[in-house]
Amino acid sequence: MITLLLIRHGIAENPRPGLRDSDRALTVEGWEKTRAAMRGLVLRGYLPQRGMASPYRRAAETLACLKEATAEGFPVACWEGLVPDASLAEAEAWLLGLVAEAQPFDTVALVSHQPFLSELIQRLTGSSVEMKKAACAVLHWNGGRFELAAQFAPVELRGEA
Repeated sequence: MITLLLIRHGIAENPRPGLRDSDRALTVEGWEKTRAAMRGLVLRGYLPQRGMASPYRRAAETLACLKEATAEGFPVACWEGLVPDASLAEAEAWLLGLVAEAQPFDTVALVSHQPFLSELIQRLTGSSVEMKKAACAVLHWNGGRFELAAQFAPVELRGEA
């Protein structure tokens, strides 16, 4: 069974004139809360073999927090298909290719944005989820379809719930 960790980026800078949306970074609070949430995810046994993020800075920084939380790290990359206005159909096709190439018990982390993540989860599993900043939805691929296995709010991951 292949596991996908679908993670929303952490708290980022507010939009402002002269700052491209793709350049918005995690805030100091965003770094702290996201690091804590990603440590909680790892403590629950979710150790990715690889990770992919939207090329937006806040997504890449969130993936860096997850990598930092693991003892050995894992290879990371960016994929344009995880940006906020990406095509759900293209993302689904890409994910099907990804699971076809994965090893039977691989865990892959994907960091993206809202509302894209909730819409993608709905498309893949039929489940409606709320994805707060630094939240994680766990999907399992059972050879024929994706299933929503778990959903963690950031406060749960940080041990505050």
